[in-house]
Amino acid sequence: LLHAFAFRTAKHLKEWIDIRPTNALTVLDTHDGIGIIDIGADRKDPASRPGLVPPNELDQLVEIIHRNSSGSSRLATGAAASNLDLYQVNCTFYDALARDDVNYLLARAIQFFLPGIPQVYYVGLLAGQNDMQLLMHSGVGRDINRHYYQRDEVAAALRQSVVTQLCALVKLRNTHKAFNGQFGCGSPSPSALVLRWDDGDEFAELSVDFRTGRHRLAFSTAGEIRAIEFQSARSG
Repeated sequence: LLHAFAFRTAKHLKEWIDIRPTNALTVLDTHDGIGIIDIGADRKDPASRPGLVPPNELDQLVEIIHRNSSGSSRLATGAAASNLDLYQVNCTFYDALARDDVNYLLARAIQFFLPGIPQVYYVGLLAGQNDMQLLMHSGVGRDINRHYYQRDEVAAALRQSVVTQLCALVKLRNTHKAFNGQFGCGSPSPSALVLRWDDGDEFAELSVDFRTGRHRLAFSTAGEIRAIEFQSARSG
């Protein structure tokens, strides 16, 4: 997903969707970092066992995440912190997307539209940002994504536009009948992705163009069709 947003292409994401497990938890973020090894080539045999993305683009993606987080993830990753895990970037998913509300909500929508059981880490649910104070205190890279929320912080986070939209998306995924039906995936162009669920007369469909940023989430409700376009607090 991060690669799709960074390079404005659906090609490699679609390839993963085609080979993904169908009965699994779908996860974007956890208490650990953002894993990158799974989309890379086999380090022992890169020629015959290539990854989902080219090696140079994987390296670029890591740098893009560092840039999107204003360098904070670099301070928490690899040799910069006590956990020398070179196969992950320590960063909140929201910061990895440069705190772009629309792209973040699209990432969650794609997660929710894929078959499986979506799992949302608590920092991700609250659109959490990198906790540099905790990182500096502990010296543990993974702590950048393990903020300890106080009650008033939770209340404030729940009032954010990006979080209220995400909670509405969670409700749609948990309650709409279409997600009990049949799943389909199409890619009308190299930069676009269409995910759809159908159950009888009920449907839910998400279309995203990573090149233009255009998107549409449409679903049936009480015999009518509703459409959602995600909004950014920055644009009002």
